[in-house]
Amino acid sequence: MLCFARAQSATVFARHGRYFSNRLTRACSAVPTAGVGFGWHHQHLCAQFRTTAASETPLSCVLTHNSKPTPAACPLPAGPVCASLHPEEKPADCLTAARFPLLTLATKRVPMKARPAVERAKDFKEVMLGYSKEEAATEASRCLHCPKPRCVESCPCAINIPEYIAAIKAGDFNKAFSIITTTNPLIGSCGRVCPHYCEASCVRGISGEPLAINWLKRAASDYGDAKSLCASATGKKIAIVGSGPAGLVAAWHLSLAGHKCTIFEGKGVAGGMMALCIPPYRLPRDVLARDVDRIISLGVELKLNSPINDRHTIDDLLTKDGFDAVFLGIGTLKAKKLGIEGEDAAGVQHVIPFLESVNCGGSTSIGKKVAVVGAGYSALDAVRVAKRLGADSFIVYRRERGRMSASPEEVREAEEEGVTMLLLVTPSKIVVKDGRVAGLECIRQQLGAADKYGRAVPRPIAGSNFVVDCDMVIQAIGQEPDTVGMPAELKRTRWGTFEVDEQTMATTKAKVWAAGDAVLGPKTIVDGVAATLKAVNAINAHLKQ
Repeated sequence: MLCFARAQSATVFARHGRYFSNRLTRACSAVPTAGVGFGWHHQHLCAQFRTTAASETPLSCVLTHNSKPTPAACPLPAGPVCASLHPEEKPADCLTAARFPLLTLATKRVPMKARPAVERAKDFKEVMLGYSKEEAATEASRCLHCPKPRCVESCPCAINIPEYIAAIKAGDFNKAFSIITTTNPLIGSCGRVCPHYCEASCVRGISGEPLAINWLKRAASDYGDAKSLCASATGKKIAIVGSGPAGLVAAWHLSLAGHKCTIFEGKGVAGGMMALCIPPYRLPRDVLARDVDRIISLGVELKLNSPINDRHTIDDLLTKDGFDAVFLGIGTLKAKKLGIEGEDAAGVQHVIPFLESVNCGGSTSIGKKVAVVGAGYSALDAVRVAKRLGADSFIVYRRERGRMSASPEEVREAEEEGVTMLLLVTPSKIVVKDGRVAGLECIRQQLGAADKYGRAVPRPIAGSNFVVDCDMVIQAIGQEPDTVGMPAELKRTRWGTFEVDEQTMATTKAKVWAAGDAVLGPKTIVDGVAATLKAVNAINAHLKQ
């Protein structure tokens, strides 16, 4: 007999009764010799769930075996409901979570341990401590294995999420690692900083907390490994400009296809924004190094301090250097400014050079009271870094909290660390005294009619100007690609990004493709990876011609 042990489980499964009964019926009817019989229909099954959910008594059995002398193995594939059932078992034998752990499916996810806010706000050690193998397997067991997984549909890279979760549930972290890196080799980095769009679509979130998909990806990175073999050499050479997420992922897949890849990186460190801007407390440098080394190990040549500009051009790559194709993954490193009075004063910085000086240089000057203008990931990184350097730091943002583009988790962590948020205000002037920042004049906003994206547009409230005390202002309102030295044939959009074919990511210059932030504008790693996969497919097709 097979039963659900607790009322809590019944509550969770009530919503999914039709799905499970369909799955069981299909599986068992396909194997008539299994000795499994059914005594319910869909409505009765759901009614059982509803009736029992309010009580503390176990559900009556929803699956019964014919009385045969030999054990009958459950015909279901490895998944949400799979166990060996024996006709001689008594009802009590199937009422324990230990016997059928996959049927309890707790409504809350397994929590991940984090360092105390008071402690972590003083250093750059990693905040989140990760799952143990046992915690990861327990969390993975909450997966419903939906027949049409919405998590995959919402993942920009379409990673086979149910498959790698099933591998973790089975304790096979190497297999999970292999499944993920088949698509995205930045498994350690994305396991920590991915915005996890997939979790917002998880069915488990309907009647509880969604599956911790990204934390499980991190677990696969922490405990798994796998080797990837390149195809036979094709003799083709590809120049990759930029070693950020787009460039690294392009190098990975194009190398696996047998092409010889060379990465030209203008900075002295590989990783792009992952190395320059994301602080170590979110993305430890040893984790990033493992991701980069994995890609370089395929035979990729990495040339640091080698910018492509007006002295060494894209045309040089295609002619003098003999490359068959060029991929541009140059990111967005050119600062956008507020355009207000006083922004040239000492004490005004842009978020990119500020974070780069801390993450790569190890030190930077910091004010006593620091205003960070913006509410994206880089803004939250900057305000938390300033706090760790000893400043009283705060966010200045023109919209309400729910519209902050940084993840809710990061906003919560920042507030736990003592960061404050000044919302529905817009800077109108930087107050300057003796050439230095002495304050930030702001005007309060009220939300008006929605724009074409459905967002309420902030409107200034006349006469609401006020000055907030600060001696440093960090602008974090966005950036655009630095295209100095790029050929005129490479057309740009009005946002300064490269104009490309949306399906192939081909630019307006022959033999040149682009992806990542240089095309999308400042976005997440996983968005850049998804666009890069399109470019990789197009480059492979071109080189086969």
